[in-house]
Amino acid sequence: MIYYDLSPNQLEAKAIEMLRKFDSTLLEKPKTIDVYAVIEKCLDVPYDWKYITPDQSILGATAFNDGYMYVWDKPYYKKGMMPKKIFLEKGTILIDSTLTEGDDRGRENFTVIHETFHQVLHKRCFAHSKADYTHATYAKALGDRRKPKTAIEIIEYQANSCAAYFLMPRNVILAVYDKFASTTISANSKQSWAIAYKMAPEFNVSATAMHYRLEALGKFR
Repeated sequence: MIYYDLSPNQLEAKAIEMLRKFDSTLLEKPKTIDVYAVIEKCLDVPYDWKYITPDQSILGATAFNDGYMYVWDKPYYKKGMMPKKIFLEKGTILIDSTLTEGDDRGRENFTVIHETFHQVLHKRCFAHSKADYTHATYAKALGDRRKPKTAIEIIEYQANSCAAYFLMPRNVILAVYDKFASTTISANSKQSWAIAYKMAPEFNVSATAMHYRLEALGKFR
């Protein structure tokens, strides 16, 4: 497979482009967002919810071509259970149903926007994959901050970056942060996590995602 060598600035520009297409006011102030409306308005592709794995090791998937995928009837495994094969239309974004059933809306939002940017950035990357290839996003890849080395790791990094830029736009994040602190804070301090927990709901993300974003912006060191 191939991948595009996109700089952080280029990835952020892609996210801003999508924000302007969806709702430009999100570049001015944080507000509640329906991430599925982003798919509908900006991509116009199908999306659905299934138990993708019985252990939640895969939280999302993107079908780059018509094809099939195995899913489960329950979010857990019991002896004798078997997955079933379902058809996925080209372009379909599949989200693990457990994300809609829990109280971690931030993780659901990040997963959905991560998959959205796979559609935006990576359609051609899988041009030489088999016709029914569906790209799965493993839970461990969401928020992975290790330096990417392989093509798959780079693609996951790009989708993660764009999701962060989209859900937590730079200028808006910095403006809100200024209400809580005026200096750089230790990343390991209780204060940094207290700020992350307070800001996260405003941006529809988890506290962990917010903490990562503020670290990346140099507010936590």
